[in-house]
Formats: sequence, C-alpha cells, structure tokens
Amino acid sequence: MTESIDPAIPLDPDEAVEWSGRPRITTILPTVVIGVLLVVAGIVVSVTQGAPIFLAVVPFGVAIPVWKYFALRGVQYVITDEALYVKRGVLSRSVTQANLETVQNSSFGQDITGSIFGYGSVTFEIAGGEDLSFRAIEDPRAIRALVDRTGSNDDGVGGSNRRESAIPGDLTQWQQVRDEIRAIRRSLEE
Repeated sequence: MTESIDPAIPLDPDEAVEWSGRPRITTILPTVVIGVLLVVAGIVVSVTQGAPIFLAVVPFGVAIPVWKYFALRGVQYVITDEALYVKRGVLSRSVTQANLETVQNSSFGQDITGSIFGYGSVTFEIAGGEDLSFRAIEDPRAIRALVDRTGSNDDGVGGSNRRESAIPGDLTQWQQVRDEIRAIRRSLEE
C-alpha cells in the first residue's frame, strides 16, 4: 500500500518509498460509540428531566469522535529503503525518523479484534533511541517482514544483495581463512 506522502516527511531525493500507510480508520469505532451515547444521554436526560442544561453534553458527544478522526488521519507511517518515518499531528506536526541501520529488533502484536480483522501494531527497537511503533496498521506481519528485508544487507551471513557490506569478502572466503588459521594452529600445537 503506498499513498501520497505528507510534505512534512523529509525524504531524500534518492530515497525509494517501499510502503506508506495510516492507522485503520475503524479503530475509532469505540470513540464513536461513546460519542453517540453522550449525545443520546444528553438529549434523553434534558427531555425527560426538563433540564436543557444537559444539552451541553451533545457538542462533546460530537466533538470527541470528530477530533479522534482527525487525530487518526494526522498519522502517517512511511518505510523507505533507508529509514522509517512516523508523522503525527493535526494542528502541529512532528516527524520521527529512524535509519534502518539502527533497527535492532522488531515485533508485532494483534489484540483479539486485530486478529479477527487483520490489523495490529509493529514495534521497532531503535539503537540509542526510543522504540518506534506503527499502530493499528493492516497486516503487521507483512510490514515487519518488509522492514526486515529492507534493512538487511549482504554481509555474507544473510540478507539481500541490495547494499555492499563494509566487511570485505564473502562467507566462503572467510570460512577458508578460518580453516587456514585452524590448520596453522594445529601444526604449531604438534
């Protein structure tokens, strides 16, 4: 899933977007239910008690779900071939960036409704910083795998061949070096 990227996210010109998304909109349903209950309760109590003061609850019942909707739409997650980005904000914006090289571990979780409806959260442990979470996203397992694939390098042990490793040689060459050193050690010990 790739959508338009908010201009607040500082992408480099040579950065390729692998994925972008937002939290699932259906996660605001509990807030909508609370809003509807506030509106209904305010109207019912003001009509049955004859006290229009309870109508003051109605704007809150409308405002709470509307604010939650805009807050949810103000969040955007982006994965590029170089970094992870989380943009948050309705009236003001904040962008958190973590280079893929700093991602140490990742995990995903789904509560019961997430398991049923196919959404969850992915948390990335960042070296030297706070964890970064993509919350309420579609198919969290696939997003975690995408970051693992994108962040891996060709170090001779695993990963793809997208980037050159800083370690010279490949796994076979290093195994040959190891075997030679073992042979020299055995000959010295005899």
